[in-house]
Amino acid sequence: MESEIAGWFSVVLRFVHVIAAIMWIGNSILFTWMELNLIAPAPSKPDKDGNIPENPLLGHLDMLHGGGVFHLEKRTIDPKAIPVPLHWFMWQSYTTWITGALLMVSVFYIHGGSALMDGTKSSLTGFFPIALSVGGIIGGWLVYDTVWRTKLKEHKPFAVPLSLALILAAAWFYNQYFNGRAVYIQIGVMMGSFMTANVFVHIIGNQKKFMASLLAGKPHDMKYGKQAKLRSMHNHYLTFPVLFLMLGGHFPQLTSAERNIPILGVLIVSLVAVKFLMNSRYYFRHWLPAIFGTFAAACGLIALLLAIPTKASAARANLDPAVAAGAKLFLSQGCAACHQAGASRIAPNLQGLLGSKRVFTDGSGLIADEAYIRRSIREPVADIVTGYPLAMPPYAHLPEEQIDALVAYIRSLK
Repeated sequence: MESEIAGWFSVVLRFVHVIAAIMWIGNSILFTWMELNLIAPAPSKPDKDGNIPENPLLGHLDMLHGGGVFHLEKRTIDPKAIPVPLHWFMWQSYTTWITGALLMVSVFYIHGGSALMDGTKSSLTGFFPIALSVGGIIGGWLVYDTVWRTKLKEHKPFAVPLSLALILAAAWFYNQYFNGRAVYIQIGVMMGSFMTANVFVHIIGNQKKFMASLLAGKPHDMKYGKQAKLRSMHNHYLTFPVLFLMLGGHFPQLTSAERNIPILGVLIVSLVAVKFLMNSRYYFRHWLPAIFGTFAAACGLIALLLAIPTKASAARANLDPAVAAGAKLFLSQGCAACHQAGASRIAPNLQGLLGSKRVFTDGSGLIADEAYIRRSIREPVADIVTGYPLAMPPYAHLPEEQIDALVAYIRSLK
């Protein structure tokens, strides 16, 4: 009963998390699009005394939707005529972060954070894995926020690469302890937390400051809006990388690759570049070919990083051909996404499986042999190991020679 409740809790959390994220990212993309398409107002004409009156209109835009035209204006606010109602946009961000944090607890932090760890890299136990993860989220925000509070924010060609280098340094650090899937999720959570903190501290924070000033009868101070817009654009350019990293668990070919950190760097840079090129369409004539070029270059770089031999791949080259083929299938079929070394709460660890005792949810048990491994691949519902959910899909569609290769690979895991 408890597992069923936990299962439904996970379903609700994931659904709300995805819906809130769609709404938040949709807002970011739409508002940036509107900013880029605003038509500047005509210059104000001098009055009879020769003075040029200040124009509260910053730009306007007409949009066709739903059978009518929406006329949008962006303007400063007269403290004597604050519009009511005035809509704020923040709860999409907060809901995304809150549900994401709860998912981190229910999926990765439960049982001492064992789902984060890779037993072949580190033997950290207790609550150290959770402390590493939470420390990175909090510490990462403090470092990022400090960089962009200094005068470096006025020198973006330096500040942006520095920020990327710090993110990749964090990824390299976590790769010394966490399994590949957890590394990508951790970096995604860190960047997503930066985005929500930007909303809470800088975007909404600065909007509250100038609204308080307006309510006190003071003129609309644009400096607060500029500070909020800077962090809003940060969030805008982080949307694509964070989306990819949140889905990273579905890409074991990348997360479990031996060069997963350089691949991560290529992904972040290329996705930010694509978003930048999408925004440049209004002044850069060749924006669309440039996007396809960026995509092709990123795919080529990732393919190169996957193909260049490493010590581990060189060692595999000397393996039995069936074992080497099984290792490739283990990645391509998505097995590595769940069966991570040390990730004992996601799926059973397959190291040393052959000859080990298996205890099942129905109370029965057996000593794992090749027949059991084959049955588990083809019909995972037949024998569910105690402590794990019924989450593995059947692979009965695989031809016999591929099953043989997978069995040979699993047999080789000592």
